[in-house]
Amino acid sequence: MPAMVSEDQLCESVLDFVTNGTYPDSEDVVASEFPASALPEALLRISKAREQAEKEISSLSEQTASDVDGWISQARQLHADIERSRETAREIVVQHENTKPLQLKVEDASTKVHLLQTEIAFNEAVTETLEQIQEFRRRLDAGHKAVEEGRIADAIESLEHSEKTIETVKFSTNGNLTSILSENISALRNSIIEFLRIQWASEVRIDKEKGELYIKDRTDTSLEQTIESLSRLNVLDAVNKSFQKDMLTSIIYPILHSPVHGETNDISVGEFGIRIERSTSPTPVSAIIDRVDTVLGYLHQRLPVSISKPLSEEIVPVVSSKLIDSWLSPAIPVDLHGLDAFEKTLGRVMEFCQTVEGFGWHGQEALVSWVNQVPRLWLTRRRVDALDQVRKVLAGSKGATRKVERVEKEMVSSKDEVLLEGGTSEDWDAGWGNEEESKGPAPTKEVDDEADVSAWGLEDEDIKADNGPPAAESAEDDDAGDAWGWGDDEEDQIPEEGQKADATAPKHQNGQEAKQSSSPKEITLTEYYTVTDIPDSILALIRRQVSDSEALSTPEFANSRVSSSGAGLLALPTLILAMFKATALSFYTLKLNAGQIYLYNDSMYLAEQIRKLVDEHQLSRLTPDIEGLERFGKLCYSKEMQTQRTIVIDLLDGSQGFAHCSEQPYLGECENAIDATVDRIRDVYKEWQSILSRSALLQAIGSLLSTVINKVIIDIEDLSDISEAESQRLVSFCNKLSKLEDLFMPETAGDKEPVSMAAVYVRNWLKFQYLINILESSLADIKFLWTEGELSFEFSAEEVIELIGALFAESDHRRRAIAEIRRTSRAR
Repeated sequence: MPAMVSEDQLCESVLDFVTNGTYPDSEDVVASEFPASALPEALLRISKAREQAEKEISSLSEQTASDVDGWISQARQLHADIERSRETAREIVVQHENTKPLQLKVEDASTKVHLLQTEIAFNEAVTETLEQIQEFRRRLDAGHKAVEEGRIADAIESLEHSEKTIETVKFSTNGNLTSILSENISALRNSIIEFLRIQWASEVRIDKEKGELYIKDRTDTSLEQTIESLSRLNVLDAVNKSFQKDMLTSIIYPILHSPVHGETNDISVGEFGIRIERSTSPTPVSAIIDRVDTVLGYLHQRLPVSISKPLSEEIVPVVSSKLIDSWLSPAIPVDLHGLDAFEKTLGRVMEFCQTVEGFGWHGQEALVSWVNQVPRLWLTRRRVDALDQVRKVLAGSKGATRKVERVEKEMVSSKDEVLLEGGTSEDWDAGWGNEEESKGPAPTKEVDDEADVSAWGLEDEDIKADNGPPAAESAEDDDAGDAWGWGDDEEDQIPEEGQKADATAPKHQNGQEAKQSSSPKEITLTEYYTVTDIPDSILALIRRQVSDSEALSTPEFANSRVSSSGAGLLALPTLILAMFKATALSFYTLKLNAGQIYLYNDSMYLAEQIRKLVDEHQLSRLTPDIEGLERFGKLCYSKEMQTQRTIVIDLLDGSQGFAHCSEQPYLGECENAIDATVDRIRDVYKEWQSILSRSALLQAIGSLLSTVINKVIIDIEDLSDISEAESQRLVSFCNKLSKLEDLFMPETAGDKEPVSMAAVYVRNWLKFQYLINILESSLADIKFLWTEGELSFEFSAEEVIELIGALFAESDHRRRAIAEIRRTSRAR
């Protein structure tokens, strides 16, 4: 609530606002209401303030009255002066109006004077221009006359003076006269240039049709005068370029042109200059250099420096490049017997470079650099030739084949002496079969279905049949294999050519290890397999590199520039083998049936021969390449085996797992699948029989048959219910496959009855035979085979139990048999 404010304070606040325009400082005064009772007092105070203000104004007016009277007097005087000025102005205007006629007369007279002055200046300019044109024309006529009289220096001087004149003198503002005069100057210039060109052509002549070059003797100074005149006219560069082009196309290129059908271009020198002539005689590189040397010497002798210097800068680099590309590089000998002639050629090249340098020219540096790089270039040429020879060997092969022998020496125990009973080393297969007959079939360990040779028991001692890595693989791939992307998908263990079953390895019979004899004896095992003509050609190519490398280290080639490249030749066999591996497959598959099998044989044979070469020349650096070549061959074999596996599996898939195999149409499909599979394996055997060695052939066919048998076993084991009719059909199917056993009969067995080697080469053969027994046996027979026989060595307890469950109906007898099998399985 605001405090009480007196009426006196309110009236005073109103007065201050009216007189001074100020607001009250107190908020209480501002917030208070103005009462009606205070209004008279406020009006009274305002009236007093007004009267006070009027008195102050009146007092001020009395004090300034004298100054106002003075101002009024001055204003009246100023008015009088203005009136007088107006009168004077009127008089001036009147006088000006009276002078206009006189001014017009003056302007007219001035115009006439300016016109006469302009006409006089124009006449003087026309006269001066006509005099300059007359002088200009006189000089042009003098220049044309000088051209006609052959005084080219005077003609050029007239031309230069005329050009300078037309640049400094303005003959006409519209340019027409200047254009006409410029045309006259151009006509004089063209006539001078035409004269000089004719004179140049008579002193420096190139006949393109005849291939002739003529240059006037330098004792006559006319050529230098012509060159100086061309230079003054700024056309020497154009003449030079035309001359350089004609020199290259008409003289240099024909000399350096590569021989066509034995023909080259020779030169003859006489009073006519230099002439290109056709030559049919053999032309060595040194002769080409002599011809070029003659031409360049002729140019240097006859041409002044102003022409020869730029000409050399254009021609010498072209000569160097052409000599290198068309003559020197092709002349690099591939054989050592051509090195002597090549060394002489290089000496002639260096002499040529010194000659050019003596002329003070440049551009031969490329030749010097090329000669210095000859060791590297020669090695590059040998490398290119070697790789090309590999291609030619492959492309030129007619597919001719031959038998080669592989001999191995094996240590056998005294118990294995039966191997020697055949009388010759070639009969080792038969002797081995007799030994197996005496011991009974030797079961082998089960391994990955993709392995080819694990069932043989033929691998090295460090490769285990149950879990060892494939022989086609190694811990480290060779460099060439990495470079070409080989060895990525190898799965098969590949047999070495001539590799036989290790007679000294422990044999398994009834799951027990046979005792080894403590007195081994050495026998010789011999086999034959087929190779093409390609390995011998590749081997000859490799031998050539080795022999040439050794020859370069002899005193005969001690001074040769390429002697330092001898060590580099030893790197070429690696490239040759890499090229062979990179390109061989396409040639083999196109030219030969079973091309990958031939390639495997060739690779293994070539590796064996190179290994002998390595031992002979102590070339341990080639050992990784030999190993890589062997891996490559084994990979080809592996891929071919995989292809054949895929084919037989696809054929066998037609049986659809032998489900309902006793009913049509399933019976027909199963019979067709089994027959097609059997025929395929026999076809492969027949095709490869003449290619692979006997042991490798049996191993390959054994691997294919093992793949088929393994699938049949799995399919039969997967059947949940096998009726009696189906069991009979399955037995018949299995018997058809068993007839392939005849493929594994020894070729010769002496007087003894031959024994099949199927159990040795087909790793699951015994299991397959036991499966046939199970399918056609009673429950008691199966239990006997398990408890008293050797069934447990091939089948697990669960496998036998599943087969019993599928073959026999539920009964106490079946349950007791299964319980007995499980009990004896745990006991073992």
